[in-house]
Amino acid sequence: MLIKPLRKSLTSVLFGFTLFSLSAPVLATSETQLKAEIEKITQLSDWQAVQAEAQKLGESLKLNFQDYNYFLTQMGRESLKREKLADAVKYFQRLADITSDSLSSDKKYLAFKMLGISTYYQGEYEKSIGHYQTALNIAKLRNKPLELANIYNNLGLAYLKAHDLEKTVQYYVEAHRLYELHGSEQDKADMLLNLSGAYIRQYRYDIAKDMLLRSIGLFNQLDDEYGVALAQANLGAMYMEQGKSKLARASLLAAVEYYEKVGSARSLTFEYSNLASLSIALGEMKQGYEEAKKALYYAEKVDLQSGYMEALYPMAKLQVYRGDFAEALNSIETSLSIARKQGSKLREKDGLAILAIIQAHLGESEKAMESFNAFQRLQRQLLNDQVYARLNEYQSKIEATELNREIELLKQQQAVQALQIEQREQLTWLIVLLLITGTVAVVSMYRKRMERAANIELSQQVAKRTAELQKLADELSEANTVKSQFLANISHEIRTPLTSIIGNSEALLQEYQHDKHIQEPLQVIQRQGEHLKDLVSDVLDLSKIEAQRFELEFTEFALEQLLDDVTEMFQHVCEAKGLNFIVVNQLPSPYVVRLDYVRLKQVLINLLGNAVKFTEYGHVELVVSQENNGVRFSVNDTGIGMDATQLQHIFDCFQQGDNSITRRFGGSGLGLCLSQQLSTMMGGSIQVSSIPEQGSQFYIVIPCARLDSVSDSILVHKAARPITQFSKLSGTVLIAEDHDDNRALFERILSQLGVEVITAENGQVAVEKALCEYPDLILMDIQMPLLDGLEAFKLLQQAGFDGPIFALTANVMQHEIKSYLELGFAGHLGKPLDRDKLHLALSDFLAEASAGGEQDMQVDISDLIESFELSLEQERFTVIDLWQKQDWLELRAVCHRLTGAASTFGFEDIAKTAKHIEQALKKPQEVDSHGLQHWYLILCDELQQVQLSEQLNVS
Repeated sequence: MLIKPLRKSLTSVLFGFTLFSLSAPVLATSETQLKAEIEKITQLSDWQAVQAEAQKLGESLKLNFQDYNYFLTQMGRESLKREKLADAVKYFQRLADITSDSLSSDKKYLAFKMLGISTYYQGEYEKSIGHYQTALNIAKLRNKPLELANIYNNLGLAYLKAHDLEKTVQYYVEAHRLYELHGSEQDKADMLLNLSGAYIRQYRYDIAKDMLLRSIGLFNQLDDEYGVALAQANLGAMYMEQGKSKLARASLLAAVEYYEKVGSARSLTFEYSNLASLSIALGEMKQGYEEAKKALYYAEKVDLQSGYMEALYPMAKLQVYRGDFAEALNSIETSLSIARKQGSKLREKDGLAILAIIQAHLGESEKAMESFNAFQRLQRQLLNDQVYARLNEYQSKIEATELNREIELLKQQQAVQALQIEQREQLTWLIVLLLITGTVAVVSMYRKRMERAANIELSQQVAKRTAELQKLADELSEANTVKSQFLANISHEIRTPLTSIIGNSEALLQEYQHDKHIQEPLQVIQRQGEHLKDLVSDVLDLSKIEAQRFELEFTEFALEQLLDDVTEMFQHVCEAKGLNFIVVNQLPSPYVVRLDYVRLKQVLINLLGNAVKFTEYGHVELVVSQENNGVRFSVNDTGIGMDATQLQHIFDCFQQGDNSITRRFGGSGLGLCLSQQLSTMMGGSIQVSSIPEQGSQFYIVIPCARLDSVSDSILVHKAARPITQFSKLSGTVLIAEDHDDNRALFERILSQLGVEVITAENGQVAVEKALCEYPDLILMDIQMPLLDGLEAFKLLQQAGFDGPIFALTANVMQHEIKSYLELGFAGHLGKPLDRDKLHLALSDFLAEASAGGEQDMQVDISDLIESFELSLEQERFTVIDLWQKQDWLELRAVCHRLTGAASTFGFEDIAKTAKHIEQALKKPQEVDSHGLQHWYLILCDELQQVQLSEQLNVS
């Protein structure tokens, strides 16, 4: 059988170290030391010792991305050089997995190209083709002709081994075209060598022989002994198929002599297999047996499955000759198994013939007939594939010829018709023109004169108006830019001290956690500080509304919760001013609605805040009632009131009643404008009535329907409650989560419930473990590296996994949750993890443990929180670096990771800010970096503020 190594790729492997050094910049001192350490390891003769030392060095380099990449590249090359193919695949696969550069980077291209070479040498041709296709896509982005030529050439070789001659020729033609334009004499010689293999497979021996002899002449001129050996091996295989035994043995022995000199065990496996087949054909069974044993020896030396396949085929023949039919059966069945796994249909066909003979001798007539029938079917299939390819080619030529003939006839008919029409039109126009020429001439001259004057006047007016509009647009754009910059800066300046206030309150809460008298006011400070921080961020909402980029987030909640929250906020303020604060709730209880909780609360806070601010004595009243298909909120006060002139501008931006009010009471004049905008977006409206010196009444009507089920509502801002006791469960749960701290936390929570926990760091590992361990339930994160949660879910369904799979993600928008359920997920669990919902979800699918009682769900995660806090400084540096590079795709991935982890460990501010940036980066090509700058500054401050807060926490 014809055995063809990767000629172009092997050159890059053997001399890759030199090429890498030439193309890379001069190594720094630390890199020079690393190179010396790697050279010291590669000088060891024992491969196990090499692996042990390499593992130690690799562990020490994992935190240094650049050095680790260099280490993986060199060890992969060394493995390939020593023909340790499995180890080479591991090194290059790891290099491909950790390379996060752009798709067109050198490292990404090198990793997939070398993976293709390694799997080709292993005989895994389908995998090799897949890796080469990825490398080809990267090479197209890099626009380097010789790289493209190399990959085209390697794909041709892989498809040749996979018996797809049509694609083999297709890729060889592409490679040949590029080599002719950009290649060297070495490239052209290699191309002749590879093309000869395709001609041998098509039984066109004369052309193949001519190419091989020409390539040997070129290789000799280039002093390329390896190229000569490859050509001699191909000549030997061709002579064998032609029955020229002496020439075949001479050519094969010439190749073997070179391979033994350089110690290429892989090549010796194939050439000794060919020599054994040749000896069998000549009846030299003893010599053939020795050659087959040598082929097996070299295949075992490098653990090469394709080598076993080739060596076991002649060995089975020889064992039949020696009468060892049991051994022969074992040999041919092993060879067939490898051939089917690697897709080698030619070897499978030959093996079936031998298998039928052996089974017939052993008395297994039915099996022998089945094997023979399979041999015939496969033989017909291989012949039909070639015939079909030729027929398709001829059919295409025939159809193209007929189509060209029909097109030509149609063109002639169209030309005749066009000529006839043209003659008739010419005659008609000649008569018409003779009649109206004089009239048209006079009218035309008059109209041209009038049109010229009108066009001049119109052009002047358009130019003037265009200049005015352009000037106005420039002024508006400049004003909008100044406004956006001001809002971003002021938000940044306010959030920084406010974060310190919140951090100190959290530290005091921790320090005085046993003093109930201090805990309550500190909790109020912390809670309202958090809300104030949200409101400071909402100062930017006006700009987003004007730009039509503002989105509401609807959730289900009880209005009683909202009223309690607002009451708690304003009760103490009114008491301090000597005002009566009255809340009248005329709604039935519970009254559950679906609205944007934060924005509705923001509107009520603005209205109540104004009422308290402008009221010196009397009361402030909030009345809530039903009205038509909605809810009416009425805010009444006994304050200073407003006249008709003031009411006309009350909802304008940066407007108050008059300057005296601003000096007396302060404020920016943004609250009512923003409240009106938010009410309108929720489908409602705000109206106001007022009498000077008597008071004002603001009322807002929001359309909404009362929900029937309270249990289905998602209640926000729940009061503190005792830790729930849950019964222990039994079963196995697989957690797929890419963030290390999150994964450790979820594992700890589930372990306390009594279940057995399996963890996976990405979707690919999750699929492997799920199909291996078959857990009772899976918690699947959606966004993960290598393979995301959705793709992993689809693969598990295709593989027949029917266990419940829950979507575990920070994406809590209703349309996203709906899409997960429609896809087939059993349910959805959001981040941070709601432990009540977690136990409820688990108890639906897992049985209760037979003993053990109830389990306290309180989990000590202080060490995980500390680990997460320590990682935030590095995350901050990463965010800054990606922002400066404007690498929006990678920045969005980092923000998604921060969102999930921060919400899990209670860092809500960081989670909200990171979530906002992640949403804004959904379309990288449309990113407005200027408009997003204030969120970037806020995120950097919040990440840094965690460290400052930790320093304040002296306890």
